[in-house]
Amino acid sequence: MTTALGLIGIAFFIAGVVSLAAGVTYLTVRLSPNPNNKKKPKPEASAS
Repeated sequence: MTTALGLIGIAFFIAGVVSLAAGVTYLTVRLSPNPNNKKKPKPEASAS
């Protein structure tokens, strides 16, 4: 019985760690700035 409870506990621990990692990744993606919003320098028109 103790072994079964230990295995269930480990399963919950793994699920919790994976859920926490997914949550942190989601928040990081949502809060980080979009790299496409950076102002790209326009090439200057060369007068020739």
